[in-house]
Amino acid sequence: MSPPEARVVQSALKVLKALEYLCRAPQAVSLEQLAQELSVTAPTAYRVVNTLIETGYARTNGFHNGYVATLKVMELGSHVYGSFDLRDAARAAFRPVGMRFGETITIAKSEGSEAVFIEKMRAGASLVFYCDVGRRLPVHIGAAGRCIMAHLDDEEFENYLEGELIARTPETHTSPDVLRALRAQTVEDGYVLSVDEVDIGVSAIAVPLLASGGRLLGAAAIANTSTAWTAQDRADRVAAMKMAAASMVTAVPDREGAR
Repeated sequence: MSPPEARVVQSALKVLKALEYLCRAPQAVSLEQLAQELSVTAPTAYRVVNTLIETGYARTNGFHNGYVATLKVMELGSHVYGSFDLRDAARAAFRPVGMRFGETITIAKSEGSEAVFIEKMRAGASLVFYCDVGRRLPVHIGAAGRCIMAHLDDEEFENYLEGELIARTPETHTSPDVLRALRAQTVEDGYVLSVDEVDIGVSAIAVPLLASGGRLLGAAAIANTSTAWTAQDRADRVAAMKMAAASMVTAVPDREGAR
């Protein structure tokens, strides 16, 4: 196995260390202080801090010289913090549902025109399917994605339909007219049933996750093989998932609504 230093980008480490130093410093950091902190020459420190300036994470401190971190750091941190809040609330609300049915629960959040899976809770027999943590899907594909798609505003939704609507399986819906009808049905029913759209042989039921102010946070889905559920099984899971989602409304504050 290669030594640890061979598995990292040393220049990236310097940039990250510089960013941490700027964030913790009580006042603007001079080029000399930064060079000393990084154990590099002044020209190297200058290139490092210019990298941060170019990417928007640092700026010069006006007439007082030196460098400070920007609010972009806080913005980035708030996104991460919000994701962890969502994970914690989702685990508490949906793990009992997964345990009750012995099935897998996934949690996805919206990122642009994609659903990003941020949590996967397995119970009973482990079902292997696409939606592992870190995976992404366009929002017209699958139960969680279509839950998110249903909560796009009308303009966003129509703009989305004008783009390329790719298919993962022969059962993926790609017709704009069909997706319009499915969106209306999701709004009316409060859940999505997906059959073989993401993986052949896998079905899922998803419900939207809302903050206290009604803002969409993401979606939660329960999945099993497509032959496993009867009509009553589906109804039982819809009821349980809706109840779990309702318990999250007060568990996750609507930060955007509070701003």
